[in-house]
Amino acid sequence: MSELEPIAATLGPLVLEARELSKSYRIARAVQLEAVSGVSFGLYQRAIVALVGESGSGKSTVAKLLAGQEPSSAGSIRLDGVEVQPARRRRFRAYKSDVQMVFQDPFSSLNPVHRVGYHLERPVRLHRGARTRAEVAEQTDLLLEEVRLTPPEHFLQKFPHELSGGQRQRVAIARALAVRPR
Repeated sequence: MSELEPIAATLGPLVLEARELSKSYRIARAVQLEAVSGVSFGLYQRAIVALVGESGSGKSTVAKLLAGQEPSSAGSIRLDGVEVQPARRRRFRAYKSDVQMVFQDPFSSLNPVHRVGYHLERPVRLHRGARTRAEVAEQTDLLLEEVRLTPPEHFLQKFPHELSGGQRQRVAIARALAVRPR
């Protein structure tokens, strides 16, 4: 029995679990830097979770491990109780559809040369299967409305630098929601 199970009674079911995640980097022939060591936690359905710690404590490394941007040195990640290896590209699209991250700095996560519409249209086409322009437009409008950026047509043609910080954060959230994460 996991030490996380009693919490599940008050939240939804355990969806994503990290067990003893570790990541080390070789910085010289015989020198290893331990960036993350033995990190375990669970993410429950309908729960909002923040990863908090001092600068240099490994928060970004843990996020990269979960997102599949870095392979772990040890430990496991379980989605619905089944071990996954997000850094392996096979089945990565399915995993990425289930697990999305919203980064703290939306300006650096949005490409400044692309308009808001572009940032939302790509995941709508790739993950929601929208094919026609009308389907894509309908889905992107719904996403913007869901994050309270209305009217949608006011935001679709804007570049990230033309938005306030809060509006950029909402676009980043809309983009994460576009793939219908769990």
